[in-house]
Amino acid sequence: MPSVLLVPDLPLERWAAMDKYAHRLHDWLESSDFGLQVRLAAHIGALTRDSVGRRSATGEQRSSGRRKAFVRWWTQPVDPSRLILPGPFHGPQQWAARYYFYPWRVKREAKRSDLVHVLDHSYAHMIETAGRRPVVVTVHDLMPVVVLRSPTGGGGWREGVRNRFLRQALKALRQADAYIVGTEWLKQELATWLGNDKNISVVPFGVDRAFYGESTVARERGRREWRIPEDAFVVLHVGSTVDRKNVPLVIQTLVRLRQQTDAYLLQVGGRFTAEQEQLIDRLGLRSAVRSVASADETALRRAYRAADVLLFPFFIRGLRLPRARGLCIRLARRDIWCGWSKGGGRRRGGGGGRARSGRLRACVGTAR
Repeated sequence: MPSVLLVPDLPLERWAAMDKYAHRLHDWLESSDFGLQVRLAAHIGALTRDSVGRRSATGEQRSSGRRKAFVRWWTQPVDPSRLILPGPFHGPQQWAARYYFYPWRVKREAKRSDLVHVLDHSYAHMIETAGRRPVVVTVHDLMPVVVLRSPTGGGGWREGVRNRFLRQALKALRQADAYIVGTEWLKQELATWLGNDKNISVVPFGVDRAFYGESTVARERGRREWRIPEDAFVVLHVGSTVDRKNVPLVIQTLVRLRQQTDAYLLQVGGRFTAEQEQLIDRLGLRSAVRSVASADETALRRAYRAADVLLFPFFIRGLRLPRARGLCIRLARRDIWCGWSKGGGRRRGGGGGRARSGRLRACVGTAR
């Protein structure tokens, strides 16, 4: 039976979007009748699994009325790929695992596989460890290319080390046998960088079936959990808070909205940078900002349903997964999001219908 080796991001990266992709692809391949043996090169982070057995705000068990048996951690087998060291040890562990131990493990596992699929282009250095096995790489964006073309020069030796590994990954990326991207736009960008598009396939973003379902209490439960008034206008931002996500625009939009209504910002999946925290304090928005750095699938769906608008300004064009999920959930008010920005220009995103309320129109006008 042909064997496929999936190479996911390591759990210590804490990249929920990459973990979600790995989970769903692995589950789909295993549950489908393709006649393939599917193997994983590493454990996948558990954040994007639905939580089981957690207590709700009322203290009731979500899964059943029975308590789960207490599991003694010291009796469980140790999986090094799951181990995440705390504090100052995390950075060195991340580099050592990603560029030394993990490639060694993939090299060993690839010998027993017929195909290797690297699920994140930032792990393209794994291609060199696959030997003569054909390699497929999923390319999510071309940020490594952008970073190397626009060096800041202020990062010192850390920036130098990072750029060295980025160049290594990009050099290896050109050696892949096939590429998977999520949009036609990204296919064109990747083809321009590679010099041709003959081995690039577009597989549009997919959304879990669970995101299509409606819950009659999810909105109220989410707002109660995050201490947001029921009649408040909630702006949702999903994902990391790195520079290209244009978070300051989201914060400035909240300022404009609060001049007209009781508006709140709910940020899920990232941690505000020191500069963003200072901006929030300087504008007096601390009481109107809610941050959820880590959210499992249940909390993520609840966040979408608790919100009135998904605001997603981005410095690189292309449909992104948060917007696709927003389309399926349709948010609480059903209608609007804001799209990409490039070179400082901003424009409204497509899809989802019209803004029916004045507060939605105000949000769109503020972000344009």
